[in-house]
Amino acid sequence: MARETAKKLETKTVVKCNDIEVLEGDLNSPLWVMVTPEEKLKVVMDIEEYMSMMEALKQAMKENIDLKLEKAILSEFPIDYEDVRAVVLEEMKNSDENIQEIVKKVKTQHPNLFYNLEIDKLF
Repeated sequence: MARETAKKLETKTVVKCNDIEVLEGDLNSPLWVMVTPEEKLKVVMDIEEYMSMMEALKQAMKENIDLKLEKAILSEFPIDYEDVRAVVLEEMKNSDENIQEIVKKVKTQHPNLFYNLEIDKLF
């Protein structure tokens, strides 16, 4: 079971602890600080809590990217936000540029997706 879990976590390291010496606390705690023989500190936690934490981090990263994408697109005054978003997401698959650069690139390649505001003529 440990090997299958390690494979899901994309690690090849599985450790079996035979002689555990509890310095403080108890073994029923879901989170441990482990001291290795080299005096390095490691964190040990229940697999369910670890997987839950990783899912929460993935969700937070997705929300962060979505907010950055929304801000970058709206700052360029799109005619239809969803159309621009679809084009930008497709462009992101093929580019290593940051979101702002991709949005500006899409705006130059597809000016029909954005309002043409000539600020100088307004005043």
